[in-house]
Order: sequence, then structure tokens, then C-alpha cells
Amino acid sequence: MEDAAQRLNTTPLNVLMHIKRGLLKGQECDGSWFVLSDSLERYIADSGGGKSRELCKHKTCSCSSACG
Repeated sequence: MEDAAQRLNTTPLNVLMHIKRGLLKGQECDGSWFVLSDSLERYIADSGGGKSRELCKHKTCSCSSACG
């Protein structure tokens, strides 16, 4: 999950939230979460490589803290 967080320029907790929201596909193995590589690549392509505005619950701002 650390690698996915670095690629998305975010935190592992935020990556886990993306998984829980269905934005990324991942699986838990022995207490650790792993992001499926095809899911990560698709998300990066769809979001332009950075934090997506779609993640913002307001859907009108480009904030990257509490909303993302």
C-alpha cells in the first residue's frame, strides 16, 4: 500500500479509504492491504495521475485535505 500511496501522492490511509469506497481494488492478506496493480493503473489513468476531484465530497472544489 505504501507504493500505491507514493504513486498517488497521498497517504496509505487515504489509499485504504479509496479501497473501502470502491475507487481502488485491493485485498487484505495477513493483516496487510495490497492494491491490485491493474486497479491502480486504471485509477491513475482516469484521474490524470493525481488526486481526483471526484474524491471530494463537495465535487466542486479541488481541496486535498479533509475532502479527499
